[in-house]
Amino acid sequence: MTANDTRLRIAVIGSGIAGLAAARVLREQHDVAVYERGQPSVATGGQGIANFPNSTHILSDIGFDYKRAGSVELGGWVTVDRHGNYLHSTNFNTREKYGSPLMSHMRVDVRAELLRLATASPEELGLGPSAIPAIMVWNNGAVDLDAEAGKVTLEDGSTVDADVVIVADGIHSHLRNKILPEPISARKTGLTCCRVAVSAEEAAKVLGKLPQWWEDQRKVGQGCMRLVESMDDTARLVVLYPLRDGDWMNMAWIFPTQTERESTTNSWFADGDRDEILTIFHDFGYELKELLRVATEVKLWELQDLEPLPTWTSGRAILIGDAAHAMTPLQGQGANMAIEDADGLRLLAQSGVTRDDVSKILQRIEGVRRPRATRVLMNTRSTSKVSSAADRYAVFDENCTYPGILSIIKQQATEA
Repeated sequence: MTANDTRLRIAVIGSGIAGLAAARVLREQHDVAVYERGQPSVATGGQGIANFPNSTHILSDIGFDYKRAGSVELGGWVTVDRHGNYLHSTNFNTREKYGSPLMSHMRVDVRAELLRLATASPEELGLGPSAIPAIMVWNNGAVDLDAEAGKVTLEDGSTVDADVVIVADGIHSHLRNKILPEPISARKTGLTCCRVAVSAEEAAKVLGKLPQWWEDQRKVGQGCMRLVESMDDTARLVVLYPLRDGDWMNMAWIFPTQTERESTTNSWFADGDRDEILTIFHDFGYELKELLRVATEVKLWELQDLEPLPTWTSGRAILIGDAAHAMTPLQGQGANMAIEDADGLRLLAQSGVTRDDVSKILQRIEGVRRPRATRVLMNTRSTSKVSSAADRYAVFDENCTYPGILSIIKQQATEA
C-alpha cells in the first residue's frame, strides 16, 4: 500500500472555527477542500471569544500563534453589580491547574490564524511535505448531501465526491437533516445577546481616561473576565474581557428577548439597535453605557441551542461544531467544543487509515465527542437565566479538563 492509497479526499463544509480547525488537523495526512457559501471575509466582526484550557492545549498542538492573534491571557474573574460594586472574584493560574492557559481574542483574528494553519505551506508551519495545504472554495456552499456515498452537491449545481464529509456549517446547518433520522432545528432560549467591541482609544476619548479596571489589566499584561450582574430578576448580564493585547474590550450584553426578529434568529451577526440596548440597561453604570455608545459595531443575536442529537454520523459524514451541538455563550464553551471536535478527527489521520475504515472511525469519534459535548451543553443550560457567579464557576473543572481524544481512548483501553 502506497501513501497515495491512504490519502483520503475530505470535504469540509463551512469555514468557521470548527471547519478550519478540522482542515488543519486533517491536512497532515489527507487532501482537504473547504467549501464556504460566503466570501473569505464572512462573519468577520469585531466581537471576542475566549478559549479555555480544554481547547488551548489543542490549539498549541496545531501551532496556533497567540501573539499573531493578539490573544490576551486571562487570570480570573471579577463579578460586580450593575453599579460597579464588588461582589465576587476568582483568581487562578490555569496553566498550573489545567496545564494550559485561558485566552481571549477577537473572533476575526482567531479565524484568520486558523485559516493560515489550514492553508499555509508546510514549510511555514514546520510540517512534513505530506501536509498539503487545504483548498478553499468560496461563494459555493453545500446544499445537499448523500452521506452514504460521500457526495456533496454545491450551490452552483456541481457535485463533489469525498471519502469523508465534515459538516461544520453552523447552528442553521443546511446539511444536518441529511444525516439525522428526523429533522431537528435550533431551540430559542428566551435570551438575546448584544455583542460589541470597543477600542481603548475610543474609550479614553469618551470617558476622559480608561476605566481603572481596564487600565489595571493593561499595566500587568494580563486580562480578567469582568461580569456585571443586574442582581434582580431580569436576568441581565454584561460580560467584558480584553482583546488584541488589551487594546480592545469585548462586551456582551445579555438580556431577555424583547422582540423576536427573523434577522437575529437566523444570524449571530445581525445589526442591533444601540438605543434599544441602552434603554434595556438604563440602570447600569455610566461607564458601561458610554462604552456601548462608542462601539464601532452593534450586533444582536437571539441565543439558541440544540437539543442533544441522537447521532452525529451517517455513512461517510459527521457533524461537528455548532451544526452538532450549538450552545449559548453563558459558559463560553461553543468555540472550545469546535476545537475539541477538530482534535477528535485525529483518528482519521492515524497511520494506515483507508477509505473502507471511514464509517467505523467516524462512529468511534462520535462515541467520545457526543457524550462530552452533551455534558457541556447541560452545564451551560444549568447556568442560564438567573445564576450566581458561584453557580457559573461550579462546572468549570468539568468543562476545562478534556485531554484530547487520543488520551481518552488510551484511558478507555486501560480501563477495559
